[in-house]
Amino acid sequence: MRLLVINPNTSHEMTGTIEAAARAAAGPGVTVDAVCPDYGPASIEGCFDEVVSAYWALDKVMRVAQDYDGFIVACFSAHPVIGALREALTQPTMGIMEASILHALPLGSRFSIVTTSPRWQPLLEEGVRLLGVESRCASVRSSGLAVLDLDALPQDAVLQRLCAEAQAAVEEDGAEVICLGCAGMAGLEEAIRESTGVPVIDGVRAAVVLVQSLVSTEARTSKRNLYRPVDQRPGLQLPNGIAIAYGPRRDQKELP
Repeated sequence: MRLLVINPNTSHEMTGTIEAAARAAAGPGVTVDAVCPDYGPASIEGCFDEVVSAYWALDKVMRVAQDYDGFIVACFSAHPVIGALREALTQPTMGIMEASILHALPLGSRFSIVTTSPRWQPLLEEGVRLLGVESRCASVRSSGLAVLDLDALPQDAVLQRLCAEAQAAVEEDGAEVICLGCAGMAGLEEAIRESTGVPVIDGVRAAVVLVQSLVSTEARTSKRNLYRPVDQRPGLQLPNGIAIAYGPRRDQKELP
């Protein structure tokens, strides 16, 4: 089994952190690779960054998609690349927000998400609503950190901020499980678990486990309605990777 983890931002350092966490979660006989796009934002801090990063991430993934059995999108959000890959491919695709919440639901009555900047609070609250689990979410709390702070700042300083918000989520909001709301937080769950005394879910590990399970049961993405294949059409000018999803056309001009 071969799985591909996509970090939609261009940070190679963060991609390395994500790759280490993903490989630690992989079962016997499972190979995990991690990639990031060649162009786009170095961190994803809102909707605009998500859209830009999705374009280049799709180009990167589609070029090698035939080599993999499943995909993990390592951005803690309802990132548009998740649905796009589900349309373009049949292999299982999972985002780390969805995976994290699916892991949290059987472990306690309510979960909280500890994320980075305050901008992510309303975006993740909307993501929770889209998944239909709003009643199970105790809170979304911001640590006030930027995404790149997770690698740039000393780990003690990062953990202090995250643990403070996680403790408040448990003691003030009634959370029984904490979801770490950024792929760059991978590897920090043990320290936060010790600080809070409740289960702490790293979405990267959770997504690898879930995608492994889907692949092992030969599950494929339904093409009935929501994720029906991308329609071919004339006159497209696209990078080669994205053009693959539209299928070969004689009148299609592909960019490098």
